[in-house]
Amino acid sequence: MKARRDQLIIDPQKCTGCSRCMIACAMEHSNKPDPRLSRVQILAFKEQEVNVPVICMSCEQAPCIKVCPMNARVRHENGTVTTNTEVCIGCRACVYICPVGSPAVDPYTGQTMTCDMCADESGEPWCVTACRHEGALTLCTSGSAAKVTARNRAQLVRAIYPSK
Repeated sequence: MKARRDQLIIDPQKCTGCSRCMIACAMEHSNKPDPRLSRVQILAFKEQEVNVPVICMSCEQAPCIKVCPMNARVRHENGTVTTNTEVCIGCRACVYICPVGSPAVDPYTGQTMTCDMCADESGEPWCVTACRHEGALTLCTSGSAAKVTARNRAQLVRAIYPSK
């Protein structure tokens, strides 16, 4: 299997919470401007005044793949991890085990959805295009540099989460 070359990089300091990335994703995947159909979710931490876009990080040892009782979570050739809707029973085990809380639940089918990097597109993902002005989502395409940058940004995001 070929390693994932591209990685979405999140900068929570630049996210305004406008939801354009969510609407762009929903339009690309379902042809409806319904943010509930987006594979990108935005968590708003009002006390810290920070919005954090949450996207599947396609973990190397993806726990969502291992925990799925139906083997509905699959890794694709480009490295992304998505749900095979033909076999998903909507148990949400992948949602509960995901370290970043990435899988979204389709409100119409009950099945999970995660970022596929707009697999059918040859350019950048729609969420990145929609976020170009703010720059909270960017595409890093340089292999190991993408992995290092993504990990560094993930550490910044973790630092934002309130600790109690």
